[in-house]
Amino acid sequence: MSEFNRLLFGTAGSPLSTPKRNNPIEGVKRIHELGLDCMQLEFTHGVRMKEEVSSELRKISYELNIPLTSHGPYYINLNAREQDKIDSSVERIIQTAKISDLCGADSMTFHAAFYMKDSPYDVFDLVEKSMNVIEERLSRLDIEIELRPELTGKTSQFGSLEELIQLTKQVNSCLLCLDFSHLYARTKKFNTYEEFCSVLATIEESLGREQLENMHVHLSGISSNSKGDLKHLNFEDSDFNWKDLIRALRHYKCRGHIISNSPNLEEDALMLKNYYMSLH
Repeated sequence: MSEFNRLLFGTAGSPLSTPKRNNPIEGVKRIHELGLDCMQLEFTHGVRMKEEVSSELRKISYELNIPLTSHGPYYINLNAREQDKIDSSVERIIQTAKISDLCGADSMTFHAAFYMKDSPYDVFDLVEKSMNVIEERLSRLDIEIELRPELTGKTSQFGSLEELIQLTKQVNSCLLCLDFSHLYARTKKFNTYEEFCSVLATIEESLGREQLENMHVHLSGISSNSKGDLKHLNFEDSDFNWKDLIRALRHYKCRGHIISNSPNLEEDALMLKNYYMSLH
């Protein structure tokens, strides 16, 4: 939301301390009570929400000034072997965009594809083709939402930083969803202040200053092996250098949404926010 001139901090789904956690309306209320700023709607296991819930959710998030983002289903693969599975993946993204729009979310992310042992160049072309189809269909439905393929943590997944920057250049409605924990797990690099600054400088140089002023970021602790990420951890159980990342984001005057994906959700979200607000 344009009236915010700083980073906003929230959780992936309702906070764990939400009394009725499966109700996102209660989740937004709990975000507000905790002093957090935003919330991501998790449609990771399917797009299931009644329209009356989405309209009430839109109303309460507006009243409490808690902006929403969303995450699409895990079972999306725009490089599937069968065309009907690609078509189904496109439909899942469309359905997520529709319900996200009804809820008032203006940014949605998803894992776009697996390489399936294909050339990354060929996979890029297929993903770009599907993204253009999705963009055209959403335009016809008069749905304006930022489509943000996520920076993925496994080397078997489409979604490197370079791929996402290129996709953003070539597809109008496409923006970045940066998961810095995934970037670290995927590359075994980018875990120092200087490296975080280099990522932000690359984005600014490649895509313009506005990309840094409208960010959708996922963060958590992370464990990994040679193939990339294994699981999310709490920051205190991980060697991910979150403090230097927050310092870099602050230095570059970044704005947008920081979503905690740690197992303890709101604890790490609050820790991120408190550290960010302590910096001058």
